Amino acid sequence: MVGGGPAGAATAALLARRGRDVLLLEKGAFPREKPCGEYYGPGVVDALARLGALDAVLATEHEWLGGMHIHVGRRGFLLSYPVRDGRRGALGVRRSLLDRALLHHARASGVRVVEHARASEAEIEGDHVSGVRVRGAVGGTGEVLRSRFVVAADGRHSAVARSLGLDLPVRWPRRLGLHAHFSGVASRLGGLGEMHVGRGTYCGLAPVGGGLVVAGLVVPLGAKLPGESAERHFERSLAGLPGVAALLEGARRVGPVRGIGPLARRVCRAAGPSYLLVGDAAGFLDPFTGEGVYRALRGAELAAGAVERALRRPDGVPVGYEQARRAAFADKERLVRLIQLVLGSPRSLGYVVGNLARRPRSAVLIKGVLGDYRPARPALQPGYLWSLLRP
Repeated sequence: MVGGGPAGAATAALLARRGRDVLLLEKGAFPREKPCGEYYGPGVVDALARLGALDAVLATEHEWLGGMHIHVGRRGFLLSYPVRDGRRGALGVRRSLLDRALLHHARASGVRVVEHARASEAEIEGDHVSGVRVRGAVGGTGEVLRSRFVVAADGRHSAVARSLGLDLPVRWPRRLGLHAHFSGVASRLGGLGEMHVGRGTYCGLAPVGGGLVVAGLVVPLGAKLPGESAERHFERSLAGLPGVAALLEGARRVGPVRGIGPLARRVCRAAGPSYLLVGDAAGFLDPFTGEGVYRALRGAELAAGAVERALRRPDGVPVGYEQARRAAFADKERLVRLIQLVLGSPRSLGYVVGNLARRPRSAVLIKGVLGDYRPARPALQPGYLWSLLRP
């Protein structure tokens, strides 16, 4: 297992609980900071519960959230979730704490975790992957660790996928994510997240516990001015979103501004003989709809089943994994691409947001889809799309 983020830790835990001997290699050390919106909808909460890790996450600083208020100019729409089991639907947790809780859960499930171990490439023998070359805490200057099966959960810049020639170019959308925490502002959000959309830019805000609010800003790649620092670029971009600037007035930034980009990722395939990709390593589009951690955890469930099937086959092929991923994620991806098109025109998005605010029956479906607790296919039907676009 390469990568100790949500996808890697969850896949490893599921396999270890099935009696498999799992070694997880993580290039860094936990807790670690990673740019993330840190707002997790009901689908993530459900996946954490199925994994058996929800209590571990709730033992850290967190905030239950009733939903996300989307602002486009003067128009707004409350993406609210029903109360379930006495809890509000979404969860705000710092990504460093979420990742640490999931890695601890993997260890408790029997996974052997080695930090400071960087997998630089896959080792290939004949037509299958036989292990990974590792540098760091194990592997010294480049030892090959052999394995019956390799799971690559090493993120958007997956070294394993790159070494196998799986990466595809991404021409659209090309965006950069910037992230920072603020204190002194959580009470202004009233137990909700907020998303503010401008031209080519958007920013999500969410309370994450401990009196902190995360501000996750997404801007076009290349919008940074020559010589401009990340902090200055972040501040200038936030100032261009009046609603965000007003909310953060008088707030104090806690910690540095962190960035990651380009955000989107594509691969030509997510599996082959004796290997598969999961999480961001297997592809990612854009964080506006906040499905990254959901895809990691749901993908881990699919990956664990596929690895089990592969280990019972002489050729080590994870039969059915790519089809299972398409069934789980393809409809939502189509919807996200439509949303990305509308994001290019705040006026058009504002019109749709206004219609959702006026049409509660249409809003119920999109809330469930974006919260990852309802299937996306009904939201792609012409009749439903027309309900969002008609006057």
